[in-house]
Amino acid sequence: MPIQTTRLKKQDCECLVDKICARIHGYGARKFSYAGRLVIVKSVLNSLHSYWASMFVIPKGIIKNIEAVCRNFLWDNSADYRRTPLVGWDTICRPKDEGGLGLKDQESWNKAIVGRLVDWVSTQRDSIWVHWVQSNYLKGQEWMEYKPSSNSSWVWRRICKVTDEMRTGYVNGQWNVQPGGFTPAGCYAWFRGTRPRVQWDKAVWNGWALPKHQFLGWLVAHEALNTAARLVSFGVDIEDKCYLCGLASENIEHLFCECLYSRRIVRELNKKTTWVFPVRDMMDWCMCRTGTVLQRGIQNAMVMSLLYQVWQQRNKSRNEKVLISPEVVAGTILEDMRSRVRTREQTMMTLAERDWLVRMRLIE
Repeated sequence: MPIQTTRLKKQDCECLVDKICARIHGYGARKFSYAGRLVIVKSVLNSLHSYWASMFVIPKGIIKNIEAVCRNFLWDNSADYRRTPLVGWDTICRPKDEGGLGLKDQESWNKAIVGRLVDWVSTQRDSIWVHWVQSNYLKGQEWMEYKPSSNSSWVWRRICKVTDEMRTGYVNGQWNVQPGGFTPAGCYAWFRGTRPRVQWDKAVWNGWALPKHQFLGWLVAHEALNTAARLVSFGVDIEDKCYLCGLASENIEHLFCECLYSRRIVRELNKKTTWVFPVRDMMDWCMCRTGTVLQRGIQNAMVMSLLYQVWQQRNKSRNEKVLISPEVVAGTILEDMRSRVRTREQTMMTLAERDWLVRMRLIE
């Protein structure tokens, strides 16, 4: 942590980026799924940055470097840029109900944390630092009208700049954006703004699906998988035929809804259970499910598992020239779901839901 009164330069924060890169290199020897790397970015890498951000405003160049390192690790298990991201970072940093992955936009989060200092001065919190600010800078001036002098320290001018951005959120010296007073999370949401909610978030992010299945479902919802047709549109010199059936151009709609291999898996699932899985418009089917929370969650989790298994078999067919029979794949999907059900069978099921699961052949 640099300790200085002058302007914080990019090189002063390089040790933060080095720490994050060192942590990534420690994880890089292990092969995590997308979902596993997302957890690491959320819990480890962002926590290192948040500690620094709680002290001062970090230069934008350092924030961009941190975001680049996190982005590279998420998509390719490395701190270095070696693979084009499937989804833009701006989208990733949105809440899940807005189509993102729930990561924080680091620049807005930095300002929101610094906003605590702004709120302390505004509410005249009883602390040594606030008393010092009042006596050395404000000297009886109104905080929201205060303008720093040109010879003020760089850190103080940056705090005042955040104050200018937060000014409209205060009424009579009180934070009026959210009930209950100022919180960094509420201030972050205010800085970030809101976007329209997506319709498929609950279908993808349900507690019955495995995290890696959820992540794949999220990519499908964004139509971000590198199918053959998408790679050809990027200028890659390959055939765009489906690797599973070889009968049509491989895009998202064909691969999961029209491909004969995928349809055979769906037919096997329909044979082994007593409900009818969709062969088209899987996401629309998930969003229109009825029944209890458990019933909707299980049906949606089955579809997420189906999407994941089809994509896995597509990759095996492309890279290893191996294709497992649809019957085996359908059995794998059902066994995964039965295992998930067994872990919760004793804790969260009503008698009606147990009868439903018996009819669906997920428990005996």
